[in-house]
Amino acid sequence: MSILLRAHMFGELVKAVGGVDAAAAAIEAVVGHTVSRGTISKVQNGHSEVPYAWVTALENATGRHPFLNMRSREVSGRPAKSELACHLDMLREATEGITALAEFEANPDDPQTMVKAYAELADVHDMAGATMTKLKGLMGIQDEDAA
Repeated sequence: MSILLRAHMFGELVKAVGGVDAAAAAIEAVVGHTVSRGTISKVQNGHSEVPYAWVTALENATGRHPFLNMRSREVSGRPAKSELACHLDMLREATEGITALAEFEANPDDPQTMVKAYAELADVHDMAGATMTKLKGLMGIQDEDAA
């Protein structure tokens, strides 16, 4: 798992608990010493590793468990419990699409790079479309076609 993904997940926990000051209070209550607000910001921005004790403190305080769920999926090999595309699957597909598009931009006369870019971006489009359709259903929004 990349440091930026961990930083993003940590940042979402900080938001969920009520911001940096609330996160510091929750963490301090668990670890038993003061925690620098600046260090929390560094961790959120991906400039420092996420301490495990901080993760557990914020997961327990918020009732959200992104790190625990991610680790559980890694260890068990099971996919995410949601019918929606896992954010990591989406990230992987998008990265493959962007990489293929960059290869095409570097070699615009190569038909193979064009076909690969199209195929990779089609995968991104399909995954995003399917996820959006499921989200619409969860929100109770029906397509005009379905009426």
